[in-house]
Amino acid sequence: MDVAFDDPAAIAALRSRDEARVRQLVAAWTPGMLRLARAHTVSDATAEDAVQDAWVTVLTGIERFEGRSTLRTWVMGIVINTARRAGAREHRTLPFSATGWADRGDEWDPAVAPGRFHPQTGHWVSSPLRWDLLPEEQLTAAELRTVIDTALTALPQRQRAVMIARDVLGLSGEEVGTLYMLGDGNQRVLLHRGRSKVRAAVEHYAATSTGRPDPAAAEPSRARMSEPAVQRRPARPGSREPVVCRQLVELVNDYLEGTLDTGLRDRVQEHLAACHHCNGYVAQVRRMLDLTAGLAPTAPLHIVARLAAALRNATGSDITTPGVTGR
Repeated sequence: MDVAFDDPAAIAALRSRDEARVRQLVAAWTPGMLRLARAHTVSDATAEDAVQDAWVTVLTGIERFEGRSTLRTWVMGIVINTARRAGAREHRTLPFSATGWADRGDEWDPAVAPGRFHPQTGHWVSSPLRWDLLPEEQLTAAELRTVIDTALTALPQRQRAVMIARDVLGLSGEEVGTLYMLGDGNQRVLLHRGRSKVRAAVEHYAATSTGRPDPAAAEPSRARMSEPAVQRRPARPGSREPVVCRQLVELVNDYLEGTLDTGLRDRVQEHLAACHHCNGYVAQVRRMLDLTAGLAPTAPLHIVARLAAALRNATGSDITTPGVTGR
């Protein structure tokens, strides 16, 4: 979504039909728009059609933009609404509703299987595989991005949409809340569940592809299963009890985003200072987010050309792409 001009310049370019600037916007913003549209549609072709329609709406409706949000939020809102309608027509994807956003039944679905922790102490018994430290010849960054992309695509629709918006496109929590009329709490649940599933998929792939034991496949002993379990939900703000590993994995996203209250943040940091397994888990999440941010590649030339032709036909403006012909 990064371009070399701010909102006022982009708005001026769209309103004046500045050919060079509009081409820059189409080329720079289309990959992210396709990504977001694909979260609401079944096929790539339908997502491309939705993005084309969205661009036409943007260019022909720019005079109606009142600046109540950023231009990016406005444009992405158009993409979402267009893709919703296209997805509904495919009869396979349900459109988002304005309420009841959170995934049903998994608000406390654990980020890591409970069997990987000692039920009495809450510490790891099957520690994370440090795939982020594997040599490049075993797992390349490109390979890991492919695994992340596949896992992201397989997420439930709402988790996928929020994770694409936040982690691939870099939209803020406030922007995502505006686009989906989504409260902070539900957004955090969806984002955390999605990130946890993607991280687990990468860990499983790394284990199987390098011939290492899969930590997720480890089963606790019967003796451990019979021991009393510790608290399964995240540690409570205001509590002075030390954070344990099972709680730490539920707090990782809030910790990385700086949304924990001071007391709970201090307890998390105390735990990380003493637990190298949880340090590794946090490092994996950071590495995964770095890789996820690179999942919106340059838009294929045929799509950029198609969009340029559609905009030209819709407005009568000479918006073209040098060296590329429409279809």
